[in-house]
Amino acid sequence: MLIKWIKCQVNEENKSSFSNAQEGWGELKQVDGFIGQIGGWDKNNPFEAGIISFWRDDRSYQAFMEQQHDEIFEKSNQRNTYSNISVQIFEKMFNISTTDMTDFLSKGSLLRVADCFVETNKQLEFKHMQKEVWNKGMMASPGMLAGVFAEKKNGRYLVASLWDNDRSHQWYVDNKLPALIQSSGVKDPAIKATGSLIKVNPKWIVF
Repeated sequence: MLIKWIKCQVNEENKSSFSNAQEGWGELKQVDGFIGQIGGWDKNNPFEAGIISFWRDDRSYQAFMEQQHDEIFEKSNQRNTYSNISVQIFEKMFNISTTDMTDFLSKGSLLRVADCFVETNKQLEFKHMQKEVWNKGMMASPGMLAGVFAEKKNGRYLVASLWDNDRSHQWYVDNKLPALIQSSGVKDPAIKATGSLIKVNPKWIVF
């Protein structure tokens, strides 16, 4: 599975236009290989939108980019609604739960995404800690619906989790996160991470 992580910087006066344009991506559900998409505004940065989409494989995604993307993009009138865009493509490695995150796109209200860069000598340890420490800790947290761990070839990793509401995620932050940080060694200078906490907009969901 391919995972696309998009962040857009949007000026205050364009937020409504951007949101309306994002609702215009419903045609994705007709595209071969498309699985689902979810997104919203970052709670800690109200002028940044975050969107994550899921594709069957690289071939279907590349076919979409070559044949259908531009037409849908132009029809959405989204081109002039943002000031900057970042697009990253990751390959799924494993779930952070017993089920796939795409099964819960219509059920979650909060999306947590960590974009990590890990130096070469720490990558094996990082992946091990994700599977043995973080996965188990997050799965034991009430309200964590599903999640996914993905990577790129240059030491970049994506950790995304979907939560039923803000209260559940805050309980995890207060009661689970400190111990997980200590156990995993994520504060190691060889690991650099940026986080996004996205309030899901139901109108942006496509599946």
